[in-house]
Amino acid sequence: MTNCRVYTAILIFIVLASKGQAQFVNSYTVNNSPLPFNTVRCLEFSNETLWIGTDYGLAKFEDETNWTIYNSSNSPLWNDNIRALKNDGDSLLWVGTIQGGLFKFNGAEWENYTPENSGIGDFLVRGIEIDLNGHIWIATTEGLYMYDRNTWNSWTSDDGLLSNNISTICTGPNTKYIGTINGGVLYFDASNNFVNHNIISSGIPDNSTLDIELDYEGRPWFISPAAGLIVDQGNGGPWESFNATNSTMPANSLLCLTHGAQGEIYIGSETNGLITKTEDEYLQLTSENSNLTDNHILCIIKGNNQDLWVGTFNGGVCKISNTMSHLFEQDNFQITPNIIKRGQHLNFSRNIKAQYEIYNLQGKRIQQGDLIDQNYLEISASAGPGVVFLKINRNGILKIEKVLIR
Repeated sequence: MTNCRVYTAILIFIVLASKGQAQFVNSYTVNNSPLPFNTVRCLEFSNETLWIGTDYGLAKFEDETNWTIYNSSNSPLWNDNIRALKNDGDSLLWVGTIQGGLFKFNGAEWENYTPENSGIGDFLVRGIEIDLNGHIWIATTEGLYMYDRNTWNSWTSDDGLLSNNISTICTGPNTKYIGTINGGVLYFDASNNFVNHNIISSGIPDNSTLDIELDYEGRPWFISPAAGLIVDQGNGGPWESFNATNSTMPANSLLCLTHGAQGEIYIGSETNGLITKTEDEYLQLTSENSNLTDNHILCIIKGNNQDLWVGTFNGGVCKISNTMSHLFEQDNFQITPNIIKRGQHLNFSRNIKAQYEIYNLQGKRIQQGDLIDQNYLEISASAGPGVVFLKINRNGILKIEKVLIR
């Protein structure tokens, strides 16, 4: 086993904390609410209303109090398997389904677009976006479609796409970013001319993208199933990636992301819960250290007061209160240096009260104890030489640091 693989395995092993310490998560499941199904694929906000797309219907959750469920038994939404949602102003909601095409809902009436009655070429809609001109962009497994509310446009392999399997769409002020499965990332300009960025043409680390979001500087961030988290530092490169082999990112199997108010990045993972990237530090929220109902997170959206809402594979939808942001801010301290001599202290940028553990590359715990309002940690002279991992558990939020002992 290579050191990188050992490192990944150790991170997965040491992220567990005592359950119940970080109780700022409220969950809504089929057992405690009218939510129709525990698999939540997509989320969208409209004013005070949260729309929830599940594998068995669409839920409308108003003011965190009132529920309305739409499905094939009580509405014209004849396919219950919801894959995409997009708010269109205050009055319209676009709904993508796995077998029923695209639906438009104004709160009273439904309109359905399928290959049989419109210019959309697929019954499976997995992504919906609206650009600055009000045009509807639709990701399907049979190509990319754009509806300007009068006519339809389409892009497939016949137009130069390397893959018809479109996974996600993100619209910026001047560019539309289109993610594909095995076909690279498409950058569409204002005239809808596109450039394909793939491993061969531009050196992007992966040809598949599951989610895209712009940060506050206008840079696109990509979630890749193989290369982790990627950011475009220019315009089609240079690319910078963050994953379990080149950083302390605790997982490579990432599914979705969103940005926080302080520049932090919230990342939904397949098995490692919610990961928060704050500069070069990574924190985890899991079912082991909180009330999070499932570590398999399918979607994330920011709500009111910077609350986060996450949809899970088998645990319904969870609201993570803004207390989480406060905890992250409190936990945002620096550890220096990351290369030390045996017996040397590690220094913290401020006083810390927490529990700590140190593991070697083989996953053996070699030191543990309590930090009692102190700004340093004395590493045992028996530790090292070599790479060790320091895990600090503060209020149920975990901080992991790699240290080289000479």
